[in-house]
Amino acid sequence: MSTITEVDVISFDHTVAYRYAASGEQLGGSHHPTRTTRRFGVRIRTSDGVEGSYVTLWSAPPMAVGQVDACVKTILGRPLAHRERFWDQVNRNLAKTDRIGYGAIDIALWDAMGHCSGQPIAALLGQFRERLPAYVSTVGGGHGLGALGTPESYRDYADACASAGIPGYKIHGPGTGKVKDEIAALQAAAEGSAGRSDVMTDPGKGLPTLADALKLGAACDEVGAFWWEDPMRDDARLGHQILRQRVRTPLLLTEFVRGLEQRVELAIQGATDFLRADPELDMGITGVMKTAHAAEAIGIDMEVHASGPAQRHCMAAIRNTNYYELGLLDPASGNPLHPHVYAGDDYAEDLSAVGEDGCVAVPTGPGLGVTYDWDRILASNAEVRTYKSDG
Repeated sequence: MSTITEVDVISFDHTVAYRYAASGEQLGGSHHPTRTTRRFGVRIRTSDGVEGSYVTLWSAPPMAVGQVDACVKTILGRPLAHRERFWDQVNRNLAKTDRIGYGAIDIALWDAMGHCSGQPIAALLGQFRERLPAYVSTVGGGHGLGALGTPESYRDYADACASAGIPGYKIHGPGTGKVKDEIAALQAAAEGSAGRSDVMTDPGKGLPTLADALKLGAACDEVGAFWWEDPMRDDARLGHQILRQRVRTPLLLTEFVRGLEQRVELAIQGATDFLRADPELDMGITGVMKTAHAAEAIGIDMEVHASGPAQRHCMAAIRNTNYYELGLLDPASGNPLHPHVYAGDDYAEDLSAVGEDGCVAVPTGPGLGVTYDWDRILASNAEVRTYKSDG
């Protein structure tokens, strides 16, 4: 039986350059504002010479690296196939933390299993679909460095996406904390889509009061939004029960809720219509599939958070889900937050990834079905820590 002999944990820089100000004015010259963040990846090697890898995209924060290091000892020297046992042990050992660090390890384990079998992860999970209906998930207008910043910019981008045949459009709004600004951006997006695509809004917990959330919810009902997401602070049960009683538009929570039981409990208590799970944030592909199956058992939908190859394989194996989140997209810069970590030009997370059917493809190669450009990653101010089995 193949055992895990070596694990690399690689931290590296990812720099984003923005082309437009929030006003929509193009920034002149060759020097555009930049923002550098730290990303990380995991490479697993086995006694049979198989390698499994995963590089985080934009969900898992860099402070998760400490958890990654702590989790490595759980898998070193042990059989690659014991993925479920690893998940259970880490879930218990990290019960007093958010457990985010294990996500990259679990995804890399799935990638290695795919390479062992010669199968894509979706096939190992039990594939339900080959094409994934997509929605454009915009960058937020509040950072001041993208092309979105006015209601008109959200309207124009919605029009462009709908004209391109993309079936869904979700805004991350102005981010001012003012409900009138969120409503204006949503109404403009609905005007731009003109009934050709589903419209959603995600204030990212930006509204400070229940009263504000009720106002935005009323606007969601008026424009016929497909869902609205994380409108107000925290994830308190009572406040969100009130929202569900007063607003017809389905409410989507749990992007910010860690722990399988906690996510499902909010749904059982009537605080959300749909669940969210993310392979980077929720203990990997294994964690997402547990959430999806739990949601299926109680008769609700579960939406996979964020974009990337792991998300595509998860959605391909889930029946009770609706849309693939293609993001975060900016009309001028494409997907500035998505790190360029892949070798070749076959994998994209921008509008070019969407086919004429409004769907993105599921990678068909072994494992994740993508190849990482490790030379580029290691050249980006990388730090590599290698852990080896004693056996």
